[in-house]
Amino acid sequence: LPCSVLTERTDPFHTEVQYRLRLIGSLPVHHLTTMAMLPWIVAEITRSKPLERDQFCLCVSASWVRCVSVCAERVVWDPLTHSVLFECRPHQLTKLIHNSQEPSSFGCLVRGNANCACYVFQCQDSSKVPEIISTLRQVGKSSARNDDLTSLSNKTSTSFAKKFEVLFCGRVSVAHKKAPPALIDECIEKFGRLHVGAGVNGNGAAGSPTPGKRPVLFKRDPSFPSLQALDENGLSPEMSITNTTDAQNQSGVQPTSLQENRTMLFTVGRSQIYLVSPDTKKVAIEKSFREISFCSQGIRHVDHFGFICRETVEGGTCHFVCYVFQCTDESLVDEIMLTLKQAFSVAALQQNAKTQSQQCDSCPMQQLHRLCERIEGLHPSKIKLELQRHLATLDNQEQASVFENTMRARPKSDQEENELVMASLRSLYEERQKSHQHSLHVDKYSSPYDCGQSISFYLFCLLAFLPLSLNLSPLGGLRARLHSSSSVPNFLKFQFLAPVQENDFPEPKSRYSHIHQITMTMLVCPANHRHSWRQQIFLRVATPQKMPRNSRHQMFRLDYSEKGSGDMGSMRVVPEEKIRRSKEELRELWKKAILQQILLQRMERENQKLQASESDLQNRRLKLDYEEITPCLKEVTLVWEKMLGTPGRAKVKFDTETIHAAVAQGVPRQHRGEIWKFLSEQYLLRQTVPSRPPANDTPYKELLKQLTSQQHAILIDLGRTFPTHPYFQAQLGAGQLSLYNLLKAYSLLDPEVGYCQGLSFIAGVLLLHMGEEDAFNMLKFLMYDMGLRKQYRPDMIILQIQMYQLSRLLHDYHRDLYSHLEQQEIGPSLYATPWFLTFFASHFPLGFVARVFDMLFLQGSEVIFKVALSLLGSHKPLILQHDSLESIVDFIKTTLPNLGLVQMEKTINQVCGMDVSKQLQAYEVEYHVLQDELLDTPPTLNQHQRAAQLERTNQSLRQQNLDLLEELQVSHARVCSLENQVQALVHSEGRLKEQVSALEQEKKQLLSTVTRLQDLLTSLGIHSSPDGHTVPTPTGVKDTQGHQD
Repeated sequence: LPCSVLTERTDPFHTEVQYRLRLIGSLPVHHLTTMAMLPWIVAEITRSKPLERDQFCLCVSASWVRCVSVCAERVVWDPLTHSVLFECRPHQLTKLIHNSQEPSSFGCLVRGNANCACYVFQCQDSSKVPEIISTLRQVGKSSARNDDLTSLSNKTSTSFAKKFEVLFCGRVSVAHKKAPPALIDECIEKFGRLHVGAGVNGNGAAGSPTPGKRPVLFKRDPSFPSLQALDENGLSPEMSITNTTDAQNQSGVQPTSLQENRTMLFTVGRSQIYLVSPDTKKVAIEKSFREISFCSQGIRHVDHFGFICRETVEGGTCHFVCYVFQCTDESLVDEIMLTLKQAFSVAALQQNAKTQSQQCDSCPMQQLHRLCERIEGLHPSKIKLELQRHLATLDNQEQASVFENTMRARPKSDQEENELVMASLRSLYEERQKSHQHSLHVDKYSSPYDCGQSISFYLFCLLAFLPLSLNLSPLGGLRARLHSSSSVPNFLKFQFLAPVQENDFPEPKSRYSHIHQITMTMLVCPANHRHSWRQQIFLRVATPQKMPRNSRHQMFRLDYSEKGSGDMGSMRVVPEEKIRRSKEELRELWKKAILQQILLQRMERENQKLQASESDLQNRRLKLDYEEITPCLKEVTLVWEKMLGTPGRAKVKFDTETIHAAVAQGVPRQHRGEIWKFLSEQYLLRQTVPSRPPANDTPYKELLKQLTSQQHAILIDLGRTFPTHPYFQAQLGAGQLSLYNLLKAYSLLDPEVGYCQGLSFIAGVLLLHMGEEDAFNMLKFLMYDMGLRKQYRPDMIILQIQMYQLSRLLHDYHRDLYSHLEQQEIGPSLYATPWFLTFFASHFPLGFVARVFDMLFLQGSEVIFKVALSLLGSHKPLILQHDSLESIVDFIKTTLPNLGLVQMEKTINQVCGMDVSKQLQAYEVEYHVLQDELLDTPPTLNQHQRAAQLERTNQSLRQQNLDLLEELQVSHARVCSLENQVQALVHSEGRLKEQVSALEQEKKQLLSTVTRLQDLLTSLGIHSSPDGHTVPTPTGVKDTQGHQD
């Protein structure tokens, strides 16, 4: 084969890697097959391998793993002539096994919905096998996480998926999985000392809890790095390379930076905990329930909580880390702790039920698993003896069947005979499993080989297998005895199998000291390892598969030699020969490497820019995925582009008629967000009365760093806002997280309003047409400058006034429709409340809503009345046909929003030509007069009812007083502005008078100068005309005078 890797296609939306492999063979297996059984299955497949091996292409992507037959040269792949070996999701390809004796082959277990099969492949380039296995594991983990997120979004009512907003305080490395009750308080105090120390010294050594030792802090910043730098395990790159011994000996305290956005969405799923950063729109931390060992709440700091989880660092070692969070108040922490308790309980019950439904201790496949664990790592002769003991427990017919199958194959060695026996036993136990009935009681086995972790069992293993281990090389014999293994046997857990340094294991002094060493190692070392014993050796020794060929570091290899039957043998490190190069060659290599690195960095930057631009373009297309109501012609688009491109447009007043005509003719969808900002600028320029700014002038980015008390209401409404739009569909996707940021920021900016149902739709429409910060500014403009925040106040008095105004408009414009609705006792509050609170966004198509927003930015809140009046008037004949309250309300809420494009455009055109501003003002005064008349209550009311009504009236008057006070402040500001203008005009008038007087004096001076000049000319005999021109003397007069002389 020319190359093992065929192609690699990469783009922002699809990544697929293809490997060309040879299929050694496959075998259908039971779905309860474990890792301990897999080496024997691989051996069975390898033994029965065909002479001609088919070539297949393994295609690995984020969503699928396919294995298809490879076409010959110049032959097009055809599904009718070429087969598909298997096709599954990446997380369904499990239990990958790498044959250490044959590095070029590997096996995998594919779990389907109804069947399960084991496949063994061979790769020509053995160095590619670890890469293939790593790629399959990575995409499998990502696919499992996405599958869990999908199932979380499609959860049932009994599953957990609660979200809370928390503030990430930091993390601390702890020595044990359990912690004292005061751990959270101690962590907070350490964070505070480190923050103070970092502010004074400005380096990572500030606030060190242990003097003389360098704490486990980061180099770039003394605080926790930005969340997007975390890997999939929640670890930073600096933490991954930290010395494990230092992490265990001292507490690594890593607080978060106070300058970063530390808010997180703490999501409790069915089996995992997700911490989603609304700032980066990514999952920052993800932990399964199995990894979490402890949860606690602060004692003195009751608004803090944390949990301890297990994390794996490079090298396969584990340590425990405590994550600390802060909430808005103690009640939220109590709710989070209760949710975690319920989630853990439900997950444990489901796992126990699932495990009991799959297998029990008396399952035949469980017995086969225990047998495989007992014989794992033994010499073939010992395995043969153990299998004979196990066969003795079978009945005569089963023993005869196994013996007949084994002898028919005529094995040539003990290893081959063991493989045949295991194949027969596997078939036998799989048949038993089909008819097995699970037992709810745990069976007690009296076999000495199932004694677990008892000391007598360890001594038994030592006495039984020590002579064998002394006669053979510790690793060379294992490679010959077993093709592959998943975990190291109990009696072979020597110290050199742990991931320690090369020179950490001393040579045993004597046989007894070695026995003591083995015994202590077995009693101290845990039974379960996250890596197999072969993988641990692989991690300890630098092999060419993990390092580049031209690496300047020295590579090592293990040399195994036998020193006799009384010694365990030696294992020494032998340096490989390295190629000697001259200084000129090394200089050229370095120069070439530097140039290639610079080129790669440039290409990477350009690739990131291209991917970012493509992602932005795709995101923008996704946002604007709605049907346009009024198509915008090219000429109108040019008019808008000309106005938008005007220099300094924020201070330039455009002609109102031109803007009205442009909006009526249509707004281009791709420029709609920028046009809304332009219309808001023109609205502010036309306003003579300055609006009341918000009391809180905190920037948007700073608001995002704070916690809001309105988080529950906001998080609940995220999934209800535009649930069918692709930008907001994904649970905790980019759309929902941006929406959460926007609503949270406004709830902190305006505490009086906080969050009200309906604001999410307005914020969602804004987000579909502009970025987060621009949408926040536009929301602030609508609420404060246009005064829409009044209808979202907790008392909603303004909303009641609006309902009365709409009712009066119906009475004046459509009397018959008003009478019909009044006859059925249908008020505007039954159908029009969501229209005013969401600006028609909750029920009507997005294209129609966008046109309503166009008019809203142009004319203000009265557009809502115009649209409502036009919709009800245009459908008046259909409404009059219904004669019940339910049918009328159902028609207005369901049928009315589904009007066609022609009717929508007709409604917008009617709105452009309507003017109801004077009527709305009159109706508002009318409402207040009616409220005043309610003070004269009838005598039929009792004292309690009268007091309640007076209280309501008093509250209404108090609110009116506040509104009038606000208007008075605005009027006072206007008076002050006018007085300033008058004073400026007076100063200007004074300056003009001074200039006039100066000019008068200058005129007088000029006239006197002219008079003197005229007298001078007269004295010289030069006459001047009245207009100032000189009159010449006649020539005849001069000649006569001369002749006389």
